[in-house]
Amino acid sequence: MATTSKSKPKKTTPAAKKPASAPKKPTPAARKPMTDEAIAKALKTLHGWSHEGDVIQKTFKFTTYLAGLAFATTIGTLAEGFDHHPDILIKWRKVTVSFSTHDAGDKVTATDIKVAEAIEAMSYKPDF
Repeated sequence: MATTSKSKPKKTTPAAKKPASAPKKPTPAARKPMTDEAIAKALKTLHGWSHEGDVIQKTFKFTTYLAGLAFATTIGTLAEGFDHHPDILIKWRKVTVSFSTHDAGDKVTATDIKVAEAIEAMSYKPDF
């Protein structure tokens, strides 16, 4: 006895519509590149921070590697609250923190300065 299998008709779905591209929002002032003069003025209140190329940065020194690692984690957590994340280089007893703003063409912005100020205001400081 022969059996025949019934094949189910294939369901067709309409082609997915591409959403219309949303108009670009204006860049907030905190995300616009700062002038070299404005950066220099802002860094006068940030001990140890320097402006090199298109970043601001500071190297923090510690008595142990683990103290530096803990500090880097603390900075990362603080930066997450700002939704603005630094480049962090962890070395033996040294942590270098660098900021620039990617959506401002990798230039320094007021947001970079704000987060650097928040780091300086932390009670958790390097050992020396």
